[in-house]
Amino acid sequence: MQKRLVPKTLTFIAASLLLILLGAGMPTKSSSSDVILVPRDYATIQQAIDRANPGDTIEIASGTYNEKLKITKSVRLVGQGINQTVVSDRGTVVFVDADNVEIRGLSVRDGTYGIFLWYCQNALLRDNEMSGNRWNFGVWGSSVSEFIHDIDSSNKVDGKTLYYWTNRRGGQVPKDAGYVALVNSTEILMKDAMLTSNEQGVLLVSTTNSIVENVTAYGNDVGIDSRWSSNNTIRKSRFASTVLHAVYFEDSHDNAFYENTMLNNILGLELVSCNRNAFYHNNFIENTDQVWQAQTQQTSWQNEDAHAGNYWSDYTGQDANGDGIGDTPYVIDSSNQDNYPLINIYDQEPPRASAGKDKTVVKNSAEIFDARESFDDVGIHQYLWDFGDGTTADGREVSHAYAEAVEYTVTLTVIDLAGKSNSDTLRVTVVEPPISITWWTAVLGLAAGGILVASLFFWRSRLTKKKTK
Repeated sequence: MQKRLVPKTLTFIAASLLLILLGAGMPTKSSSSDVILVPRDYATIQQAIDRANPGDTIEIASGTYNEKLKITKSVRLVGQGINQTVVSDRGTVVFVDADNVEIRGLSVRDGTYGIFLWYCQNALLRDNEMSGNRWNFGVWGSSVSEFIHDIDSSNKVDGKTLYYWTNRRGGQVPKDAGYVALVNSTEILMKDAMLTSNEQGVLLVSTTNSIVENVTAYGNDVGIDSRWSSNNTIRKSRFASTVLHAVYFEDSHDNAFYENTMLNNILGLELVSCNRNAFYHNNFIENTDQVWQAQTQQTSWQNEDAHAGNYWSDYTGQDANGDGIGDTPYVIDSSNQDNYPLINIYDQEPPRASAGKDKTVVKNSAEIFDARESFDDVGIHQYLWDFGDGTTADGREVSHAYAEAVEYTVTLTVIDLAGKSNSDTLRVTVVEPPISITWWTAVLGLAAGGILVASLFFWRSRLTKKKTK
């Protein structure tokens, strides 16, 4: 028996040694967190994500990566900074579908969505730029925990600051906001912001006793998105040209919504599982569907004290007594109606025109005139420019060139949706164009040539005189 066991033992030992030697030359994945380098280790970022283990760090070198990223595991993506590491593609450029994902130092550009957080928790975003996307940033979830993320103001959307506040009590959102989320917060004031090109303009999640005032949100998927939030006031704001809802309330109660305008949206207002919200003195203008409700009760559509409701652009009733209130209710659905529909757009104030600062321009050179600082609580319908030289233009941003080098007074007149107007002026001084470098070069060249010829003549005459002597 022993003679047969020895060879088997030796064979086993030899095989084990061979496996150890072979294993020493094979790449192995460390059980601890690893650092993966792109493009050194993998040519694309997505390849690195697919190969990574949860907890790994993917460091991305400077450059432009034309690819879409789908993140389905907890990894760290670290770029070299804004304008250094650029990820650009069509569709959703960075789609996060995993908890505890970290993204730093990326420029995310030119997609349908920039960075989208999808039913995930605890994402951390630092020093990222989202620009040129149809919708730069968005977050979606079905519970409060899926909106809890660590996203600070180092992140930008189209050059403006992304404010994602969680667990805040008190304070005012700065006016340079490009996106605003208030999560698990209370007693926050947000006003005087223009928010565009994101999934939501304003996001309220589990937020109470806060005020949103004088906000313009247009070109978003949703103008304002309120979930599990109560006792908030939303007033004097405009929600326009959204793809889904101008205003979306889900499981949100006892909120006051007044003196707002919903203009040219697919859906003006959607209420889902909401109770006891008040909507009055609002303007619902040219929305494909004005209101849609589900599992919603006790919605108030009028100010009971003033007996005034909302303006509905598709209201067909009459106002026989001329009191500004329709003689018949505006029917919203089988269980809801506005008993005091307004005949005219609700508008308490005229617009504020802002033509900009005085300027000096060059004759025959096109100059931009911008009315973006103009404002109205309902919405500006027209921007009319009179350039003072007999020409006019219509538009928020226009270009004009002057043919004479004199001083002009430019007048901007803005007209709001209710027909109210206001004007502002600026002084434009037109000057002759400066003499170009080419002209000076030619003049100096001729002068130098003249000096050279004169010098040659002088020395030639001297030499001639010496020879004569």
